Amino acid sequence: MKQLLLTLTLLAHFSYAATLEQVEQYLSVSSAEEELLALESQFSSMQNTFSKEDNASDNKTYDMQMLSLRFKDYLQKNLSEDEMTEVLENYKNVILLQFVSASSNAQNHDENETSNYLISLKATPEASTRIELVDKISKKLYSKEAMIVMFDELMKPLIQSGIGGKKMDDSMLKGMRENYLKTMIETSKNETLFASKDFSMEELEALLKIAKTPAIDHETKAVFGAMAYSLKEFFMSMASRYDVSKHQAPQNKTSK
Repeated sequence: MKQLLLTLTLLAHFSYAATLEQVEQYLSVSSAEEELLALESQFSSMQNTFSKEDNASDNKTYDMQMLSLRFKDYLQKNLSEDEMTEVLENYKNVILLQFVSASSNAQNHDENETSNYLISLKATPEASTRIELVDKISKKLYSKEAMIVMFDELMKPLIQSGIGGKKMDDSMLKGMRENYLKTMIETSKNETLFASKDFSMEELEALLKIAKTPAIDHETKAVFGAMAYSLKEFFMSMASRYDVSKHQAPQNKTSK
């Protein structure tokens, strides 16, 4: 009897993986699919350039469609059906959809435009309040924990597989990780500020309320993990087939 009760309890708490239909729906409402397609195009061009420069005789290239397949596979396995339901429920909110659209549009602007906006923002009376509010939003949408996953699962293996990577000790990798996080956090904050530049303070408050939901935390960690998982195989494939030293920028020599 006790064994039966234990089994029923476990089944009650068992979460099924997200369905493929849910993943496809998520890709259609978020900006993830658009970003994946952009990455596929960008890395396909990179691969073709390297192949021509190295005069590759075997013509073996990485199938860029695997980026999307691996991304979807990771999301499906690392988000439960209930968690994905919560994530999709968030995307019924107009404020989040407006932010996703604004973020996609912001990617088409250059860094100078973002910098100019930040300078002009700091001259406004509401600057400190707005920056503080957006900072809270950014920390939820791009959590430090999710960024750590990206570094540990993608950046670290790539660094260690590169020239001199095996000679790096833990303290050096720790320093690189801290610098990576610092840069990512600052960049994410600035991008969020620019993307939300047309949002009123009331709309930002509403966006923060959404950002604080458990669903956003589940989504952020899963998306960063999926990105690392999908890109790792591609970059490792590139590293194994090409001599990276041929593509490094020449070092300037200083005369004594």
